[in-house]
Amino acid sequence: MGIKISNCFLVFLIVCSFMRECVTCFSEDEVEVTKVRSGSSYFQECRCDERDTLGVRLKWFNTNDQEIVALGPGTKSNIYTEWLNENVYGLYISNVTKSISGEYKCLTNYNGQQYTRVFKVEAYDPPYFVNTAEAQYVINGKDELIVCEARGETDPFMTWHKSDGGFVEISDDEKYEVVPSKGLLIKKVTKEDRGVYKCTALDLETGEGIDRDITVEVIYMPVVEDLIATPQATVVVGGSLTIECAANGMPHPEYLWRKISEAEPANVNVTWHQITNSIIFDSVVAADKGIYECIAFNSAGNASKAISIDVLVPPEILQFNNVTVIEGQTPEIICKANGIPRPKITITYEGDVSEDLKGVFWNEVNTSDSETVFQLSFSQASRTVQGYYTCTASNEVDVANQTMYMSVLHKPYFKTPSEVQWAWDGKMVNLSCDHESNPGSRITWRYVGKDVSTAEQVEINKMLEEKLKSGSDEVLTIIIENQAMYGNYECFARNEYGESAKTITLKEGFTPPAVKNVTIVEIMPTSATFAIIGPDEVNGPDVIGFTAEYDKSNNYDITDIHVNRTWSVHRPYKVDKLKPNTTYYIKFAAVNDVGAGQWGETLKFITPETFVPEPPVWEAEFDTILALSDTHLLSWKIPESNGQPIDYYALRYCPMSNSSIREDLCKEEITKTNEFVLTNLQYNSSYYLELIAHNSRGNSSASHLFLVVPVEDLSTQLTAGAIIGLSVLAVFICLLLLDLLLLLWRRQGIIASCFYKKNNKRKDDTLRSRDKKGLLNNGESISGDSLKRSRNGHKEYEYDKTTGVITGKHSSV
Repeated sequence: MGIKISNCFLVFLIVCSFMRECVTCFSEDEVEVTKVRSGSSYFQECRCDERDTLGVRLKWFNTNDQEIVALGPGTKSNIYTEWLNENVYGLYISNVTKSISGEYKCLTNYNGQQYTRVFKVEAYDPPYFVNTAEAQYVINGKDELIVCEARGETDPFMTWHKSDGGFVEISDDEKYEVVPSKGLLIKKVTKEDRGVYKCTALDLETGEGIDRDITVEVIYMPVVEDLIATPQATVVVGGSLTIECAANGMPHPEYLWRKISEAEPANVNVTWHQITNSIIFDSVVAADKGIYECIAFNSAGNASKAISIDVLVPPEILQFNNVTVIEGQTPEIICKANGIPRPKITITYEGDVSEDLKGVFWNEVNTSDSETVFQLSFSQASRTVQGYYTCTASNEVDVANQTMYMSVLHKPYFKTPSEVQWAWDGKMVNLSCDHESNPGSRITWRYVGKDVSTAEQVEINKMLEEKLKSGSDEVLTIIIENQAMYGNYECFARNEYGESAKTITLKEGFTPPAVKNVTIVEIMPTSATFAIIGPDEVNGPDVIGFTAEYDKSNNYDITDIHVNRTWSVHRPYKVDKLKPNTTYYIKFAAVNDVGAGQWGETLKFITPETFVPEPPVWEAEFDTILALSDTHLLSWKIPESNGQPIDYYALRYCPMSNSSIREDLCKEEITKTNEFVLTNLQYNSSYYLELIAHNSRGNSSASHLFLVVPVEDLSTQLTAGAIIGLSVLAVFICLLLLDLLLLLWRRQGIIASCFYKKNNKRKDDTLRSRDKKGLLNNGESISGDSLKRSRNGHKEYEYDKTTGVITGKHSSV
């Protein structure tokens, strides 16, 4: 460095490491250079062992040639001197910095001559790193620089090592290139390039070096693998939706979501919230339909992917209003509905469709992607189109229904403009003026007799007016008292849209004439069956049945009191409980509401000897019975068999289809009792049954029955055991509540008895114990007011509150 270093200084460098010392008293000027690291301390001795006659004289001067004096007691200084002994005078610098670097001088006098030793102290900064992170990231597939920059007094010499079981030095090659003052360049980064790299910076002048371990991670640009919509990308409005962005990258990517909309971003209403890589819709609305983009990004770059979300909206009927129209006008019913997807609309008429609806037109218009309008038009309104209409809007989400009423204002209408009613003397007759009108109409009645005087007509019309005042005007009730009351009764109905009339002809009715013909169908030992043909014409109500009068031949002419039997029409005309091998006479008459008609001719028949049983008689009121389940108990009466026991009954039952018997599916059962349980019946089916009784003589004729099994009732029903159990539980709860009420009100009941019995027993035991000890008879002092009175056997104990003494006395209990 162009500075001459004395022999003494060289010896000093060899012998001393930190504390420097000159062992001879110098007699010539000398210069010594020392480099000291900034921030460290410095100490230098100046000594002289050879004294002159005046002794040892040493002084220290700073870089400004000012003497450095020794510190006094209680003082501090960064630079100070101190006598170590009488020959050694030391210089101390606590913290060396560049600002105090320079020449420090030690002066001495020897034999009258002044000598100076110069110690040139040069402070230097050690190497240090700048812009060098301990964790750095490189992008896969690119040329990336691991940054390591160092500063020092001179440009440090940089070396690189990589950890591979130990640190291996890196030199320039096809993979690595050391870039001076910048770092290490890795070419075409792969995942194998991750690891720990050591960067070393060395100051060649001072020999100081530093190193830093740098952890290198290879990072990847994010890749969005999939966008997952849960439950699915098509969601119903009001439901919840989660869209997850599944992406990979190193470091793990962050996520940004946005909705791709034609609207301005500021106008996009955000109805979702983001949690890490997902967005969540708590309640989806129709406006949430659209395309959503997920952007995954990290320090290596970004990637994005989009998903389309469809929102389904259940149909909603927006318009379906009631309509009121006058008959003859052209009404229109409009049903408007919206939904996503666009709903399909149908309109159903809920009224009687026995008449064809003519002049009906409809049109369906799609007004938007989500709205439909259905128009139902009528060329001419009539009362037949009046009624309720139901609009049904449906899409794949749901179905919506709404009902409206179309009211057609019209004049009164009668179903039949005329009718005939029969009456007879004393008969109460209800004459009905039932009609249709909208709005309601005013009813008036008028009587027009035939072959009746004007005065009688006036009286009857007055009677009608009085009856209308006291009752309904639509139903007129009269009692036939004389012939004048037969005739025509006219009903008039009027409203603001018109008038209609109805004529009721009230005729006198008579009993039927004699029956036309009677034939014997079957004669059994104890019964006989007949076929009856009624009279051709009846001047009165229709025939509703037939009556018969019969008796044995030996009684028939002796008395007028005979056995009677009456049947309704379409029933088997059968008389039973007859005696075998007996002659009978029988006659028939037709019956209507007026009464029984004339007797027909008397018919004679003879019952045969008993050989085979009579036909069994079903224990059923009608020929058709109903089974309430797939199992049904059949029962019948034991028929007459002239003392011969019934061996068995043969039951044959066949399913029916379209009122025809399925002979190929018939089943036969044999039973020796007059009961049989049919099982495995099919619901919503009908069966035809035949029953024959058999004895040793042969078979009876068949008895017939129809069995209907309705549609199965799937509603849950309680069994008999469950009903009984619930009933017992209800009774128990009622008794318990009643007992609790008695306990709270009168301190009575079962619970009260158990509670107070146990309480009194405890008190009695306590008092009995005290009595045995002689405490109660002699008195016992106690404190408190709790004890009032106690009973123990026939003794009564009282507590005197003033003295605090219990005394006992005898009493009859």
